[in-house]
Order: sequence, then structure tokens, then C-alpha cells
Amino acid sequence: MHYAFQWAPIWEHRDQIEQGLLVTIALSAAALLGAVLIGCLVGTAGAAKHKLPRAGALLYVESVRNVPLLLHIYFWYLGLSALELPAFLCAWFGLSIYSGAYAAEIVRAGVLSIAPGQAEGAAALGLRRWQIMCLVIYPQAFRAIAPSLASLFSQLIKDSSLASVVAVGELTYQAGAIEADTFRTFEVYITITVLYLILVTAVSHALLWLPAARAVAVRIDDA
Repeated sequence: MHYAFQWAPIWEHRDQIEQGLLVTIALSAAALLGAVLIGCLVGTAGAAKHKLPRAGALLYVESVRNVPLLLHIYFWYLGLSALELPAFLCAWFGLSIYSGAYAAEIVRAGVLSIAPGQAEGAAALGLRRWQIMCLVIYPQAFRAIAPSLASLFSQLIKDSSLASVVAVGELTYQAGAIEADTFRTFEVYITITVLYLILVTAVSHALLWLPAARAVAVRIDDA
């Protein structure tokens, strides 16, 4: 086989690729926010002392993460089609709820890693339960689970490609549209592969750098 690569058609569709990249970033960031919010609520419930919230958290985690992500996206897009939800919103629901189950386990592990004496000491100072969680437990827990959240965000960026099945104009969807227009299959998918690689690598290192930078700042202040 003698395949002649032609990159000019891909360059002519650079606006579509740029638009798809921006949608991918927006969808992944929005889904991460939703997943972290769900993870904080469910993860905190999973670390509670009472059995009822722990059972509810376990039920959510096991029932959500054992169903394929594609089915979550299809459920919001097709199952609730009567609501006429935008495709972007359907994909966001699916990604947030699915990734929220994994975020919940990460948050639960982070909360349980904090010594009980931290909460007891804060309670002795007169702080309320929500103040203890927000001012004492969560800041320490999030510093410990930052690498896991960075990994979750990286996975979300890759999982966002499944949104193409419901016509969300993200990177993979735009690649399919460009391929249909130019018939340059190898060129367009090599291009988006490189973009995914750059994006995921940059995001992973950036998120891991933030807690490290804060730790260095704390040490400098203490000195």
C-alpha cells in the first residue's frame, strides 16, 4: 500500500477542530465540577458514622459505576427525550453522574484519612459540623486526593469523546464530520489523537502542580 498523506484538507478545517477542542474542554470541566459536587455529598455520606447514609452512598456508587457510561448518556438523551434537553446537557448529566460515583469513593477515602482528633479538636473549639467539614476536613482531604482528582479529570476528557454519539460537537464528533467531508481518515484521527495527548498531559501536570505549589508556599510561610 502506498498511502499519500495530505494535511492541507485538515488545515482547511482547523476552525472545526478548534471548536471541537473548546467543547471538549468545556464539557470535561463542567462534568468535573458536577462530579466533585456529587462526590463531596455522596463521599461524605459514605464516611458518616450512621448506617443509613453509608448504605445510601454505597447504593449510589454500586448502581452507577457498574453501568456503562454510554448507557448513562443514552438514558439522558433518549430516555428523557420528552424534556427536549440539549445534547450538551444530556452528556453533562451522564458524565457527571457516572464520574460522581468514582469521585465519591475518592472523597470518602480522603475524609476517612483525616485523623478523628482533627474533628474532635475543631468541635471543642465550638465549630459546627458544616464548619468542621469545610474548614478542617475538606482542605486536608483535598490536598491528599488531588492526584486522584487529576486522574479523574484526565479520564473525563477521554470519556467526553462518547458524547459524539448524541451529536455533541466535541473533538471526536468534529473529526468524524471532517472525515466525511475530506475522506482523510488517518490525517484527521492522528490530529485529534495528538490533541487529546497534549490536552490530557497538560491538564494532569497542571492539576498535580497546584497542591505541590501550595505545599511549598506553606513551608515558606512557616519558615
